[in-house]
Amino acid sequence: MKYCAFDVDGVLLDVSERFRIAKELVESGMERDFWKVFFREELLLLDKPRGISIELINSRVGRYGLIVITGRPANLYKITLEQIVQNFKLRPTKIFMRRVNDYRPSTIVKLELIEKALNEGYEVVEYHDDDLQVLKTIKKLYPGITLYFHQGDSYRILS
Repeated sequence: MKYCAFDVDGVLLDVSERFRIAKELVESGMERDFWKVFFREELLLLDKPRGISIELINSRVGRYGLIVITGRPANLYKITLEQIVQNFKLRPTKIFMRRVNDYRPSTIVKLELIEKALNEGYEVVEYHDDDLQVLKTIKKLYPGITLYFHQGDSYRILS
């Protein structure tokens, strides 16, 4: 089976409100570590599904399987799965996540995660992300994967 892979934050879900609050808390001095605040479970409840991703996923159901490749830490697995099932009315085949306390750049982490998916036998034919550097890195190593660069509620295919 062929798979399309989606990132979560910024692609499947609009995280702008969570981002704004985390930034305000850090800038006010109430918090120090932006990423620890940004990934608080109670703030994840602010996320909203992106309409374009709902359309893209619905148009692929039946043709492709769905996997998720996200920079979220693995301790957020349960809530991430709940968000996807609740908002997209389907369950991904697998969710590949960053290890807890892994603060390496997304370009490194997501490349490792996509390599892991490929090594586990998932034939990834599409990858959707909102980080252009991540996509450019994947393109160099895996030119056969169609890459979708998401910005807000729109996207473009990288050529």
